[in-house]
Amino acid sequence: MKLNMAEEEDYMSDSFINVQEDIRPGLPMLRQIREARRKEEKQQEANLKNRQKSLKEEEQERRDIGLKNALGCENKGFALLQKMGYKSGQALGKSGGGIVEPIPLNIKTGKSGIGHEASLKRKAEEKLESYRKKIHMKNQAEEKAAEQFRMRLKNKQDEMKLEGDLRRSQRACQQLDAQKVLEKLQILTSYLREEHLYCIWCGTAYEDKEDLSSNCPGPTSADHD
Repeated sequence: MKLNMAEEEDYMSDSFINVQEDIRPGLPMLRQIREARRKEEKQQEANLKNRQKSLKEEEQERRDIGLKNALGCENKGFALLQKMGYKSGQALGKSGGGIVEPIPLNIKTGKSGIGHEASLKRKAEEKLESYRKKIHMKNQAEEKAAEQFRMRLKNKQDEMKLEGDLRRSQRACQQLDAQKVLEKLQILTSYLREEHLYCIWCGTAYEDKEDLSSNCPGPTSADHD
């Protein structure tokens, strides 16, 4: 019984090929058979895909042709309209103010449910609005930082200007004070020479004006250097 089953077994089966693979003289032939079998399977798979694709294309073509062709008298709805006085090419409605062309047919090809596209659009708009808000906040932060920097720079410049004005004021005070002291010194030394014939740099009180003029070098400190 086992022998008969082996004899009836398909010579193209994997068990037959695996058994025959051990026979070295027939190995190239078995490889060719197996390769031919793989090519045939791939070709059948490609034919099936092409067939599926062609069916979809044929369905789309039939749909397009049906939408482009006008309704004929064999259509019950169109026949009823004709009985009511409608003629091909006229607008709908009693006064002829309706549409002429039929409402376009929008075929849904995706697998998403009703309202999915609107939800995606709403989410995209929300995402865009969120991005715009982030950019706006970032721009505001950068403008605020720039304004703060400008204020700090201005304050620094104002401070430096005040320090410069202070230094100039101090020098002016020193110069004016020195000039005022010099004027007072000149008044005092002149008074001493005129009234008391006394020279502070000589440290001497002279007997008369002639003695002061002859023996004192002059009325200033530079004259005594």
